[in-house]
Amino acid sequence: MRDSRQQNASENAAILPARFDTVTKLVVQRHPEAFVKELLGIQDADFLEVVETTQLTMKTHHADSFVLVNIRGKKTIVHCEFQTRDSTQIPIEFRMAGYACRGIGLYGLPILSHVVYLHPRAGKKDPGEYHQKIPGHEIRVQYKVIRLSEMAGQAVLDLGQAGLFPFAALMKPETGMDEAQWLRHCVKTIDIALPDAASKGECLAELGVLGGLILNAETLRKIIVEETMHESSIVQYFTEKAVAQGIEEGIERGIQQGKRETALDSLIGVLEVRFHTAGVQTLKPALEAIEDSQRLQQLLYTAVQVSTLEEFAANLVSSGNGTS
Repeated sequence: MRDSRQQNASENAAILPARFDTVTKLVVQRHPEAFVKELLGIQDADFLEVVETTQLTMKTHHADSFVLVNIRGKKTIVHCEFQTRDSTQIPIEFRMAGYACRGIGLYGLPILSHVVYLHPRAGKKDPGEYHQKIPGHEIRVQYKVIRLSEMAGQAVLDLGQAGLFPFAALMKPETGMDEAQWLRHCVKTIDIALPDAASKGECLAELGVLGGLILNAETLRKIIVEETMHESSIVQYFTEKAVAQGIEEGIERGIQQGKRETALDSLIGVLEVRFHTAGVQTLKPALEAIEDSQRLQQLLYTAVQVSTLEEFAANLVSSGNGTS
């Protein structure tokens, strides 16, 4: 049973979804095929590309992940929303219907929608569909509900897919294991399965973020460091970035990098959608040289407001000559 510190940590994590949102999107971007086939269970889908979702927003909610696949010769969009807890501002079925309908209108392709709930207590009352029953105006949008806590974690670990390892921490443990023992088992599996320190460190950091939904930071750090003691490079990664600075701050660096990449992709996407000109390509080197995610976000606002690409370029130069 969890102690009170672990209970408080998981409750706090559940109301701070930004870091979990960033990690889940990065995992999908790096391992889209494993995610679609194994986690979502669409075995006959052949991966084509991850689709930008900048234009798919419902009020304050930006669509999470759209992946273009080929299913038996037909192009299809696989849509997935990640939820750390139950949706309160807008009922999840309303959001899912909105994403599906807008996606169909934008891409002109069929959409398979999914919601993946990360926290063990979330999603228990999700109806899995939006149904408007007005006679003559009936609308029905169905989507698949996936609760990680109901999936067999060992079966996912046995697949040997690096992109799925971080999610395993939130899945159903082997019989007789509590949450800490299960996390320790997941870390051991990653340590053995991933040969190089870079990919191993990246995967453990992502597992550490998602594991924060059910265990506190100190327990996570202790387990990860103890189970990788024979790998000096991994120990160094977690002692320097997690112990000296705190595991939250150590992982935050990776999260910030993810925010920068998201802001940059969104900025370039908005410019290309608004201006449809090869001139956007000439600005890409200057934009890609900007390391500050906040500045990229400010430029994104500018891109929405200006009337011409030339006006945006002038603003880019005057605000820093295209460098960070």
